[in-house]
Amino acid sequence: MSISVTFDSNVWERIVDEEKRISSDPVYSKLFELIRSKDIDAYFFEGLATMETVQKKDRKDHIGNYRSGFSFSVDGEKATYFEGSGSPVISEYLKKTIPKALELGFKFTRMPRIGAPKLEISDEFIAEDKKYELSERLDRSFECARFIESIGSGKGHLMNQLGGSDQGVVPKTKVNVSITDKKYSKAYGEWVDGDALAANYGYGIDFFCTNDRASGAGRSSIFHADNLSQLESKYPVNVISPEDLLSRMESTNAVRCNL
Repeated sequence: MSISVTFDSNVWERIVDEEKRISSDPVYSKLFELIRSKDIDAYFFEGLATMETVQKKDRKDHIGNYRSGFSFSVDGEKATYFEGSGSPVISEYLKKTIPKALELGFKFTRMPRIGAPKLEISDEFIAEDKKYELSERLDRSFECARFIESIGSGKGHLMNQLGGSDQGVVPKTKVNVSITDKKYSKAYGEWVDGDALAANYGYGIDFFCTNDRASGAGRSSIFHADNLSQLESKYPVNVISPEDLLSRMESTNAVRCNL
């Protein structure tokens, strides 16, 4: 029986990108083979292509000038339509590596915030609602996201940097002149991390594999030991390192062989 794993960008890229895989620790080549053999069902978060791809220096301007699209229909006919800003153009690197990931078997998880861009891609590449029906999956995801925000991580950290949550992130970003592009970019990245973990919990995926803890996550990061401990006590997202994931898989396979 396979296990399901969401891979953070600092892991999946080393698995999928042959150059990075060859030059990195052998753990990534072994995880590649486990995904290819279907022992691991692999997932990654949609935000890597709809948010994370925005260059760090451009993130504040991107959100400050973002306009959500909408449509309004009458008797089944579209009466009003506004395209909005849409998704950002993905980087050249992602243009090369995402197709490789999809070919290997990766599927995107989603955290559909109102008005946020959605990746336009075939449904075959979107994670299925296997454990929970759509409505329950969304309820689980947003309950987990709200908790992450309540402890000052994820999107909550960005809103705190902008002076609170009495308005939406777009108008608060547009008028803010105090937060630097660098600080905004870091908080924006933590928003993506928080939503990725919330989506992982919502879908009921077994593990979330990342290297973030190994690099010493900052106090506001959801991957900081104190924050992650609080999260795991209420919403077991099961964060695991690549090394620990491989060890678990090898132990499981050894047990199977001995049966």
